[in-house]
Amino acid sequence: MTTYQRAFYRIGQASGIVLVIGFFWWAELQMNYVGWPNFPQFEIGLTVNGIVVYTSPKDAEFSRHLIRTMIVSGALMIICLVFSGELNRMLNRPKPPLPPEY
Repeated sequence: MTTYQRAFYRIGQASGIVLVIGFFWWAELQMNYVGWPNFPQFEIGLTVNGIVVYTSPKDAEFSRHLIRTMIVSGALMIICLVFSGELNRMLNRPKPPLPPEY
């Protein structure tokens, strides 16, 4: 493995970790939204976001940033997977040795 392949491999690993952490964080936020009120509460900053869930503008902005981060890290992971040669290695596994002839 050459130096640039190793660098792409490590960057791909880091972006994969960011993607997994971001996904679990986003899933936790979605589960928290299930228990939120179904009516706007202007005194604490919860306003309409779509039809059902009422969130604050900060929560909506954070959710957008989190989704964008997941998209970028996923794309970067796939690009690094291709340039590091790992995708080729996964798709073209070495053939197992032939059994001995008797």
